Amino acid sequence: MLERKVFGLVVLVGIFAGIVGIVFTNLLHVIQHFTFGYNDLSFGVGVAQASGERRVWALLACGLVGGIGWVLIHRYGGKLVEVKDAVKDVTKEMPPVTTLIHSTLQIITVAMGSPLGREVAPREATSALITWVMRYVKLTNENRSLLIACASGAGLAAVYNSPVSATIFVLETLLLTWNVRALSSAFIACGIATFVVRLGLGDTVQYDMPQPVMIGNFAEFAVLIGIIIGVAVVFFDKSQAYLPKFDRKSPKMILLSVIAFGLVGLMAVYFPAILGNGKPGNQLTFAHLVPWEYGLGLFAAKWAAVLLAMGAGAYGGKITPSMMLGSTLALVVAIAWNFAIGPISIGLSAFLGAVVFLGLAQKMPLTSSVFMLELSRFSVELLFPIALAMGMGMITQAWLKDKI
Repeated sequence: MLERKVFGLVVLVGIFAGIVGIVFTNLLHVIQHFTFGYNDLSFGVGVAQASGERRVWALLACGLVGGIGWVLIHRYGGKLVEVKDAVKDVTKEMPPVTTLIHSTLQIITVAMGSPLGREVAPREATSALITWVMRYVKLTNENRSLLIACASGAGLAAVYNSPVSATIFVLETLLLTWNVRALSSAFIACGIATFVVRLGLGDTVQYDMPQPVMIGNFAEFAVLIGIIIGVAVVFFDKSQAYLPKFDRKSPKMILLSVIAFGLVGLMAVYFPAILGNGKPGNQLTFAHLVPWEYGLGLFAAKWAAVLLAMGAGAYGGKITPSMMLGSTLALVVAIAWNFAIGPISIGLSAFLGAVVFLGLAQKMPLTSSVFMLELSRFSVELLFPIALAMGMGMITQAWLKDKI
């Protein structure tokens, strides 16, 4: 059972996460509108309507802001600690002020077009806030780990309006346990965070579109796409492992950041959907609004953009970028399947690819399976092909990792 003190702190975590979610979401939108010059449009449409020249200048500015910001953080701030490390070892405290600045910088750069995700920022900011509170409360190490993990999950729930998958995320990736104490705490924190965000922003559906109809041999396609994405994720992980390591305190990182983001901006002249976390790309593929040639180009450009941003020292999430890589790859494979074998839904295939790539790349297959249904409000009938594809992907990924 939860002690009264810990229960109160879990509730506080949910409130913190909800407020952080509201503030960060509004900040993101204000900067996006200013940077790309649009108002009553989605980010994807707004970026696509901006001129190619404006996209390039926006990414150069993004590289400059991010480069200067992170060099200053690494030089003068406290040592950054990842949430997972703080949960595993509570002696590695996340410095509250530095982490809040670091999180805000992530939101600013993603809003300006960084191809990384926005979900790490609210997770870290909420964890930093509860870390600050815990300095003044006597708690066991077990309770400290529980609260930091719940804060991270609540931040995810707040930014994506996804309380159940965020709860699973806490247990599957951070606490690595499914006991009643952990489960109830995560549910409460993520539920309250979602409640607070809905008070401030409404019940937002991230992918508000009709569900494509499941037709044809979709189960067989699910097996194939699971295998293909399992292979792709192994090589995606390998490509990240080969990124060069630089001294993040060096002023040279500023120039590197400007160059890397400038290259992303040049790719965005032809592929504007690679900018931001990847949601515009998913919207295109889920609705089958692009041909296979363009989908393949989006896949390659997003892959390269993520590597350029990470290599330049930028921070951000990989949830939606992973989803876009999976959706674009699955779109290409599904179009080939339609040509060679028979009709299946291209949009639903892209959706399935997003689920599987996310689950494998971020090592959270259960979270991903529920997460995408919460984001889209699609039917639970999709859990059947998701199970087939995810299982085949996991087997393929594990087998191939041992071979190369």
